[in-house]
Amino acid sequence: MKKIKYYIFFLLGMASLASCSDELTENVSMNVGVQTENGVTVQGDVVTVKAGNPVVFNFSGDPDNISFWSGEEGSAYANKDRLVLNPDDVVSSKLHFKLWAQYGKPASAKDVLHMYISDHFQGLAGNDFKADSVLVESFDWTDFEPELTDVNGNKATLPQAPVANANKATEYMVDIKKYFGSPITFAICYKGLDNTVNQSRMNFSEFYIENIMKSGAKTTLYAGDFGFTPINMMCHHDLDDQRSMTANREYGTVTNNTNGIWNFVNINNGAFFIQSSPALKELKYSWIVSNVLVMNACSPDKGQTVKNMSQNIDSFTYTYNTPGEYKATFIGTNSNYKKETRVLRELTIKVVE
Repeated sequence: MKKIKYYIFFLLGMASLASCSDELTENVSMNVGVQTENGVTVQGDVVTVKAGNPVVFNFSGDPDNISFWSGEEGSAYANKDRLVLNPDDVVSSKLHFKLWAQYGKPASAKDVLHMYISDHFQGLAGNDFKADSVLVESFDWTDFEPELTDVNGNKATLPQAPVANANKATEYMVDIKKYFGSPITFAICYKGLDNTVNQSRMNFSEFYIENIMKSGAKTTLYAGDFGFTPINMMCHHDLDDQRSMTANREYGTVTNNTNGIWNFVNINNGAFFIQSSPALKELKYSWIVSNVLVMNACSPDKGQTVKNMSQNIDSFTYTYNTPGEYKATFIGTNSNYKKETRVLRELTIKVVE
């Protein structure tokens, strides 16, 4: 019979949580053991394992509840209360998007689109169109076109002429790390300048912000999470090619191709557009403005429940698939309505190739 060694780490608790008795007279205790098989070795409180091999943790003691943080990205106990990222932990923060003009001629696409950013915009009212339309026009936005680059880092400009199809779209990047930690707002303005030919449709895709951390982890915020609100500047002009839009003409979007109105059907995937208009139709004018975004905001890391009061569990298996060093944390708790006791145990997990 195969002989299996167990390394036991004895833990005595402090804090609090509950059992079913009226009084908790003793602190919770918990032992955590690591089973040394399948290439798992233990030295002190350091566990070494090959990537992809399971680690079996064995429990003894009297905890009613056990929770586990693996130490991987998104599951680090040290970050359980973290609501913001430390700017020093961020290597880069960039806005990415693809954009192409469709229909018309260079005269109808040139300088039609402008893109802005601000770190002091206070937000739209959302229920006062007159005030909001005046605000977006008069606000001291920062035009970030001078900071646009293509994927190779070369300076780029917004579309100045229509192209044949989406395969001809330019892929843009904007470095926004200097705004990291500040409340920022994005705004996009479409204002037609020439209607002797078709006014161009502007198509965005793969619109997202990507933050890259020192750890190599990435966080992504897609356009659907920006909270873009249109300001349809022509909504009170009773244009014949916008009459099909009957609801929320001031702040709304459409699911069809209404001339000069934004379509957000695929915005959760980072894609949206403003529809073109035929030649000789009224020049179109519209904005979209994001919510105020705090780029270093984040959700707290989360653990997982291994055991609750209704379960009798004495082992737990977890597999680390990526080489690296992780701090695995187990929390054992007992509680009732009067008192809670808690014990914490941390192990260093070294995952090797």
